[in-house]
Amino acid sequence: MTRKSTVTAVLLLVMLALSPMQAADAIQVGDAISLTWAPWNTGSSGGEFAVSYYGSKDTLFTTFCVEPYEYFYLGEKLIVQSIGTTIMYNGGSTEIPLNSLVAYLYHEFAHNSWNVPGIFDYGANRRNDDALLQAAIWALQFGTSDADAEGNKFIQYALLYSGSAHDGWSGTGDVAVMNLFSPTGGVRQDQLALVPEPITLILLGAGLVGVAAFRRKIK
Repeated sequence: MTRKSTVTAVLLLVMLALSPMQAADAIQVGDAISLTWAPWNTGSSGGEFAVSYYGSKDTLFTTFCVEPYEYFYLGEKLIVQSIGTTIMYNGGSTEIPLNSLVAYLYHEFAHNSWNVPGIFDYGANRRNDDALLQAAIWALQFGTSDADAEGNKFIQYALLYSGSAHDGWSGTGDVAVMNLFSPTGGVRQDQLALVPEPITLILLGAGLVGVAAFRRKIK
C-alpha cells in the first residue's frame, strides 16, 4: 500500500469512528431507555415524551414520535436498536426515510431556534403546542392536505422558513430517528433525537487538504 493510500484509509477510519449516527443526544445504540409523558403532557396521544435511561428518573431530553401506527408502553424497557434517518416501520414492513421538514421542525424545537419568537410556547401553553407540533410531524411525514397546512402553524412555519430565503435547510441536519424495540425484539414507536453536528464533513475537508499536502510533499 502506498503512503497516500495509507493516509486516506486512516482518515476514512477516523470519519467512520466519529460518525454522527452512532449516538443521539446522550443515547448510544444498544442503550436501554424508557419513555414517559413530559410533566405538562398527561394523557395525550403523542409527544412530548421524556427520555430517560431505563431505571432512572432523570430526563435526558424530550422528544416526539414519528409513527402514528406503532406503539410503546409508558415506562417499559426499550432498546435503541439503531440511530439513523429511517423509520421502522409505522405498522408496515419497509423502512421509511425521515422527512426533511419533520427533521427541521424538531431541530427548531430542540434548539429553540425558531425564526418567529414565541411560536412554540415553552411555558403555560406548552401542552397545546405539543399537540400541534406532534400533528404537524405526523402530517408532514405521512402526507398532508391543504386543510392541515392552513390549520397548523408549524406546518406553515416549516414550509416558509426551511427554504433558501431563510434557513436553507436540507436533508435531516442534526436530527435522527431512534429505532426502538422491546428486549424480545418487538417493534416499538420510533422517536426523534439530536445527533452531534455532522463533523465528518469537516474532517473530510481537512482530510482532503491533508492528503493534497502530503502528495505535494512526497512528489
